[in-house]
Amino acid sequence: LLYVGDDNLDNSDIPHRTKLKQLLTARFSELQESIASDAQNALGRVSFTSDLWTDHQLRGFMAITLHFCTKD
Repeated sequence: LLYVGDDNLDNSDIPHRTKLKQLLTARFSELQESIASDAQNALGRVSFTSDLWTDHQLRGFMAITLHFCTKD
């Protein structure tokens, strides 16, 4: 899809899968630390909600959501 509409793209413009994994892992860590910091500075209580479900192949999924208020 990256090549559609842009004839100037080269293979070197697309990161290797290991580099992409490294970039995504680093970004996840940054966001995780930011959310943890925001939750620690929350105005009042912090609440969690969760949901569990399976797909048609009986693969299990779990979602956990964090709710809190900030000054913003």
